Amino acid sequence: MWFVFALVAAICWGASYASSGRVIERGMSPLVFFFYFTVSGAVWSMASLLISGRGARILSEPRNLGGEIWWLVLSIVTSCIGGLCIYHAIGGRNATVASLIEISYPLFVALFAWLFFRELQMNWQTALGGLLILSGVSVVFLANRS
Repeated sequence: MWFVFALVAAICWGASYASSGRVIERGMSPLVFFFYFTVSGAVWSMASLLISGRGARILSEPRNLGGEIWWLVLSIVTSCIGGLCIYHAIGGRNATVASLIEISYPLFVALFAWLFFRELQMNWQTALGGLLILSGVSVVFLANRS
């Protein structure tokens, strides 16, 4: 099921980036767009929690993390910074080019998994895929330097 969720996420992100590119191109600032994105996310998630009967977990699950709660804070802060940065990148160039550079994030996932947790989540096939991604990012960057 994880593959279906990942594929649906990719499809949704594709539609989101294409449409956000149009909105930003037409004059909405990335910061205002990000505001609407985060408010909508809060409304959707609150409704989902309440409908599913899991609303009480809003307080209990973070408490259950104990000393590990700072990982939640780091995840939220970096997600917000990343979200805002991608909308600025889309506004600065276009959704396609920005997303082709952003697609390098799996390399950073592997790097931070190792730095934070000393987890080596790589084999030769994953390393080869990372090299292909990095090569593609380089090609896109060099083709769009102006």
